Amino acid sequence: MSESHSAMEAFIQALQPTLPKQQIVDDYALRYALATDASFYRLIPHYVVMVKNAQQVQHIVTQANRYEIALTFRAAGTSLSGQAISDSVLVVLSDDWQDIDIAPSGEWVKVCPSMIGAKVNALLAPFGRKIGPDPASINTCKIGGIAANNASGMCCGVKNNSYHTLKDMTLIFADGTRLDTSDKDSVALFKQSHKMFIEALEKLAQEVKQNTDLAQRIGHKYRLKNTTGYGLNALVDYSDGIDIIKHLLIGSEGTLAFIADITYNTVVDPNFKQTGLFTFANIESACELIKQLSLLDIEAVEMLDKRALMSVRDHSVMPQNVNEFPDDSVALLIEIAGESQAQLDAINSTVTELLDTYTDHLVHHYPLSDDKVRAQALWNVRKGTFPAVGAVRKTGTTVIIEDVAFALEDLSTGIHSLHQLFDKHGYDEAIIFGHALAGNLHFVFTQGFESVEEVSRYERFMADVAQLVAVDLNGSLKAEHGTGRNMAPYVELEWGSDGYQVMQRIKALFDEKGILNPGVILNADEKAHVKNLKAMPASDEQIDPCIECGFCEPVCPSKEYTLTPRQRISLKRHEQQLRQQLHLQQDTSQTQSLRQKLGAVQQRYQHLAIDSCAATGLCATRCPVGIDTGAYIKSLRAEQAQNSRIIRAISKMTAAHFSRTSTFARVGIRSTHFMARTLGQQRVQNMSRWLHKNFGAPLYYSAWPLAQNQQPRIAEPRKLERKVVYIPSCANRIFANDDQRSVQSVFASLCQKAGVSIVSPTKLEELCCGMPWQSKGLNEQAQDKQTQLQQSIATLSEGGKWPVVMDASPCAMKSQVSDSIQVIDAMAFATEYLLPYLKVEQADDTVWVHVTCSSQHMDGGQSMLQLANALSKDVQTTGVSCCGFAGDKGFTQPELNAHALRGLKAKRPPSCQQGYSNSRTCEIGLKEHSDVPFKSLLHLLDEQSQSAEV
Repeated sequence: MSESHSAMEAFIQALQPTLPKQQIVDDYALRYALATDASFYRLIPHYVVMVKNAQQVQHIVTQANRYEIALTFRAAGTSLSGQAISDSVLVVLSDDWQDIDIAPSGEWVKVCPSMIGAKVNALLAPFGRKIGPDPASINTCKIGGIAANNASGMCCGVKNNSYHTLKDMTLIFADGTRLDTSDKDSVALFKQSHKMFIEALEKLAQEVKQNTDLAQRIGHKYRLKNTTGYGLNALVDYSDGIDIIKHLLIGSEGTLAFIADITYNTVVDPNFKQTGLFTFANIESACELIKQLSLLDIEAVEMLDKRALMSVRDHSVMPQNVNEFPDDSVALLIEIAGESQAQLDAINSTVTELLDTYTDHLVHHYPLSDDKVRAQALWNVRKGTFPAVGAVRKTGTTVIIEDVAFALEDLSTGIHSLHQLFDKHGYDEAIIFGHALAGNLHFVFTQGFESVEEVSRYERFMADVAQLVAVDLNGSLKAEHGTGRNMAPYVELEWGSDGYQVMQRIKALFDEKGILNPGVILNADEKAHVKNLKAMPASDEQIDPCIECGFCEPVCPSKEYTLTPRQRISLKRHEQQLRQQLHLQQDTSQTQSLRQKLGAVQQRYQHLAIDSCAATGLCATRCPVGIDTGAYIKSLRAEQAQNSRIIRAISKMTAAHFSRTSTFARVGIRSTHFMARTLGQQRVQNMSRWLHKNFGAPLYYSAWPLAQNQQPRIAEPRKLERKVVYIPSCANRIFANDDQRSVQSVFASLCQKAGVSIVSPTKLEELCCGMPWQSKGLNEQAQDKQTQLQQSIATLSEGGKWPVVMDASPCAMKSQVSDSIQVIDAMAFATEYLLPYLKVEQADDTVWVHVTCSSQHMDGGQSMLQLANALSKDVQTTGVSCCGFAGDKGFTQPELNAHALRGLKAKRPPSCQQGYSNSRTCEIGLKEHSDVPFKSLLHLLDEQSQSAEV
């Protein structure tokens, strides 16, 4: 729909009394970045509105209905079919909206739409339960998107999807009316106010049931996975209007109403599992086994064709001769599960007996096993197929993953036919994998949209796919990814004119003015799937492989403060796109507009992308193609630093005279605290804010640490068999703890108890791992300091004879540059070298720990958690992926740290008076935003331990 400028402005004005200004985004660069989703479509909204609760959504919808403004709702933006983009108003669910209510025994969970699926499962885990849907994006996607797309996954199948595990929901309709289906009063009021609507819906359901042909078609379609069009099974399965409404909302992609919360009946998460991989010589025998397995209680069966196997052949668990497998070979990753070992053994016996009958058809197999390491390796193979194609695609192309389903009796025909279509249309790189028990196949291929011919090739290919799936084999064109814009032109082809007309009537009943996500699911434009295609121009080889999936976003501390890694990359690509368009543009009127957009992007990129990036590289741990956006941002900082003589001069001086630099820092801290005592803390804070705002000076606040006293003396090395080279970090040499004892003293005490002799550098004050320079793009000085450090530890460790320990995890990670010298952080050292020689008292008190980014990089935080669990029976984490302090950014850009930790106080365990971590700078910010002092976990270990020999 096309809104007038005056209507749009009136709508925005009507929002302002309810929504804070910062939640309504009109800045061009920010709008463009926030509009990025995982699909290969692109629309730029007039406004982006961030919402933090259902009341705000209800007000927005009410005003949109009043002024006839189109709205599109966005959860995490991981959907693939173009259902979460808008050229009108994009309503984005904020991470601040985190309401959840779990039944006492965990049999149901009521959750807001903005909570990530994996987080819900983590909260359900103590009950041994989980939500039914398990999409591959569950670590990123949000509940609202899972329900609105009827996303399923590898183990979910049909029986445990959102439709079948739905208990209740709260809805906000297009006219602003709110309905809570779990509340009798709300239901009664709705039935009274919307009597005609409910009667019309119930009448439509009756008509569908009476249409025998359509009812049978619906029955067939929903025995398969199916998300093409609206969920017509709701009209067959239910007669009551309220039941029909809430089930129609599943898979409706935000086109009928807004899901303000949903209550799921949870499912058991079995503890006992076995996994195996069986590779068949041909497709037919594999598909025959799939049919037989579908009759059993199997947790999952994932299928990979020969092309998919070739794409992941470099995984260590893969057989070396994959390339020699027949062209028609197919692998089945089979997982069985039980609530007890006895139940698992019974399933294993049945499945193994069945598998034995197929021995002659196998070219390779890993038998079913409870080996968790091998199982994870096999699942990594399966999950690695999609990014494997993305990682090798030609720059400028995008990765497309389509999603179809066939009846199991047609599965082998479907696979063969898709292979033929790949060959016909020149998609040599295309692979097939999928959820075999549901006949659900994903096929992945790369596609360029830069030329008319490339677009035409894609259009011809999709027409052939639609004919094959929807007509020839009567399958589902969209099994679990939603219709979106991508499949909207083919909905009628799959459902027939009668089914399509029913869908049109549903849309008209729910959304009379057509304001909810227009163009999605139902679209009269037969070319809708090849319009508004996303440009993916080359911009930098470090980020060009990005497929804009958004998997990086949950761990980014600047999400919703400025940009995420995906958005930083997308905006840089847009800058390149605008440059290309300017170069080719001949129309002067268009040139001016392009220049304005380019200027807006370039001007805003400095703060939105460069200055506000923590650059810890945590995003790379989630990226399916391994992109470290932090490293890319640091390369941009390096370019800028090279253009500043002042920055280069200061960096050289501080690196060359680091001992004096550290002394100067301690003097500065003492002077600031002296001023606070003399003039008053509030006055100093006000002065500091002014200096910070106008000159970028470090911001003083209450959690500023005291300056560390001169380096505590560490006893001379004793003549013990066990030694360690200890390098106290510069942060612990500059900043004191709230505790009276320094980390250095605590470390020395622990080593004495455990019988370990400490070796330390004589010129310690000059040493640094180089991170303070590297984070700012000052690579030359960073390398100089790292080289100096490496030379020192090589000598002290006698060429790697003794482990080297750093008491700050970021420094340890930065210094892991040699295979011959073991550099570890204090947590890993404590668990491996200290705990076996200490007698530790495990307390009942809660231990609240923050696992730093660097700990997550090095071992997933396992060393810290292992140590914490040795000290306490109740270990809780902050649940914060990255605190955003990022070296000195907690001082120079404290807004990032404040944003990343904005919910920390609410997460503080009851009666907790002390937090623990393993990075001094992180601990400063954690204290400021939790009102609880944080210190190294080594302190607690020292308090609760004594020598094992005592």
